Amino acid sequence: MSDAATPVPAHLGAEFLLWLWYSSDTGAGRFDLPSPVGRVELYVDDRLAFRQPSDTKATAVLTGEDPAHTLEARAALAGGKVLQDLRFVFRRDDREYTATLRGASLDCIGLKLPQALSENPDEVVNDRMFLYEEFAMVVGGLFDRFATLRTGSAWSKDVVPAVRAWLEAQGD
Repeated sequence: MSDAATPVPAHLGAEFLLWLWYSSDTGAGRFDLPSPVGRVELYVDDRLAFRQPSDTKATAVLTGEDPAHTLEARAALAGGKVLQDLRFVFRRDDREYTATLRGASLDCIGLKLPQALSENPDEVVNDRMFLYEEFAMVVGGLFDRFATLRTGSAWSKDVVPAVRAWLEAQGD
């Protein structure tokens, strides 16, 4: 038996990104995550990239104001494309973070942390470390929520039909 870790199925990254988009849109952007995270407000920002399921590179990129609510985004999904990149913003308390999650491995690119909390230059490094850790806790909490749903019986019975209905309603 090999010591190598079992690879994560490639489709899970795209499913997580779609679930984030769906959940932020249908839940008014509010996520109540377990302690210590608590309430987070999240919305899709100004970039979505799609790919064919058999490809690894984006074949359609939508940018600009609110691409998540465009006919082009709906057409990409209806045409069988999956999400490759999703830029999002989330707020926790009075702090705002922006990042893009990319690909099956959900690499984080373009992370923009809030301004350091302290005015004291000696504390800035600690503040930045705290903010990065907070970002990681929120994304981890969101992924945990997704993984719990994805591995439960409600996924195929409730979530998949709800996402399909949401996608169909996007063009209305």
